[in-house]
Amino acid sequence: MRVMSDRQRATRGISVGIVTTTLWLAACGGTDRPSSNGGGTVVVGIRSDLAGINPVTYTDQYTGEIINYALFTPLIQYDENLKVKPHLAESWELTADTGVVFKLRNDVKWHDGQPVTVDDVKFTFDLAKDPAAASGIGSVFLPEVDRAEIVDSTHIRFHFARPHAQALEDFWWAPVPKHLLQNVAAAELKNAPYNRQPVGSGPFKFSEWQANQRIVLVPNPDYPAALGGPAAADRLVLRIIPEAPTMLTELKTGGVHVDIPLLPDQLPQIKNDQTQRLFSFQGRTVYYIGWNNQRAPFTSAAVRRALSMAVNRQEIIDVLLSGEGAVATSTVPPKHPLYPGDVQPIPFDQQQAMQLLEQDGWRDANGDGLREKGGKPLRFTLLSTDNSLNRAVAEMVQAQLRKVGAEVQLRAMEFQTLRTQHVNRDFDAVFTSWVLDNFQMAAAPMALLHSKNAAVKGSANRSSVALPELDRAIDQASVATDEAQARAAWKQITEILNREQPLTFMYWLNELAVASQTVQGVTMDARGEFMSVPQWRIGR
Repeated sequence: MRVMSDRQRATRGISVGIVTTTLWLAACGGTDRPSSNGGGTVVVGIRSDLAGINPVTYTDQYTGEIINYALFTPLIQYDENLKVKPHLAESWELTADTGVVFKLRNDVKWHDGQPVTVDDVKFTFDLAKDPAAASGIGSVFLPEVDRAEIVDSTHIRFHFARPHAQALEDFWWAPVPKHLLQNVAAAELKNAPYNRQPVGSGPFKFSEWQANQRIVLVPNPDYPAALGGPAAADRLVLRIIPEAPTMLTELKTGGVHVDIPLLPDQLPQIKNDQTQRLFSFQGRTVYYIGWNNQRAPFTSAAVRRALSMAVNRQEIIDVLLSGEGAVATSTVPPKHPLYPGDVQPIPFDQQQAMQLLEQDGWRDANGDGLREKGGKPLRFTLLSTDNSLNRAVAEMVQAQLRKVGAEVQLRAMEFQTLRTQHVNRDFDAVFTSWVLDNFQMAAAPMALLHSKNAAVKGSANRSSVALPELDRAIDQASVATDEAQARAAWKQITEILNREQPLTFMYWLNELAVASQTVQGVTMDARGEFMSVPQWRIGR
């Protein structure tokens, strides 16, 4: 994408950008200039504003990371090997396979000075489990946890609905303050004023929010040293910069220190820049096309399978992702130990796709290149977000499907608008993504694909998938603590998905981000771009 139409305008635009950036940084208190503790102001560029900062109701990856690593204190955290480690819960005891008892730390406080207690944890659990809250924690993290019981002032017991694998991973979530939210109805929680002025318990405190411009966080001086102590930076500023070229210019001119995420087509501009550090790692996000399984023609598995076979996913990875991705077959990442490597992805085969459509009654009777059945054309609308990469992927899918006789009408929109339409099941097809929030393998298929969530308002099964055979395989995988049994269950899930194609799994996109060499303490891995944010600071 070109920012200016000629070199003179581009040069003038950069000059103005430098002046604007200088004035903006001055208003923020500067970036490279150290302040009271020497950490400086670290500026992070993100593509879109956050919808609300609430651990119970958040809906996107980066809000979740800001919650879990910056503003709040989850019960558990993960080490570099993705093993569960203590955090707000300093220890735990699994009671056979019926539940777990956590012992909470007694030195973590809310940012208003009140202590974080077991009452807050139980309150948060009950709120998340209330269907009216439409909470991702309740539907994705906690479907196998039945109830919470306070044992004493520091211990809380969670009772499992049934034995299940990776039980501790259920608890990678942060409590909210009961004393501030107990009078908010569950159905109103997503609109609570608290979400725009959150009171957390983490190494950063909320300071300021200018809608669609910036969010400012400052260190929490009371954060326990045992958990890492106060954040190192004097301030963390999240700047909202929707356009990727503008973001890159800001990075190179010093207006932004960290660019999250970098788009694959921007890699050549960064790889040889000695002033920047590039981060590339296998991400937790799988991209897919969700077919509305309750809306024709996607009620037919033959149509879903044919359209999947007509999409050349490897070409999309090579051309649009600069090779920074891997073809997806399910919700299991390719490098995961349970990945069923002996199950091949559905092949790219346009001839077979056309044969399947012919067999299902979709024919081009008048020779115009568009298939019809019962007088209705094979025409549908594909939704996507309006960022340049997702638009480009949707356009390539549109061109590929046209070759087998399907006409795709594209609609690109802002993320939150897309999400609302998706949640309300108001779509034919949608190109979107899913993040493995808590690293629990059964959580994603249970939320996305199990029929028990198909008709639940606000659930993640927005494609209304209802396949009894798939339900049984998901149920088996979720309780399989034996590796051989788990491997067999995940293989079966992948085989069913390959055959039925309720969703077309597209690719796992490598996470790409850039940080200026002036920022110290930055590490990134599968836990997320913000996993080390409390250590970020300005320094050479």
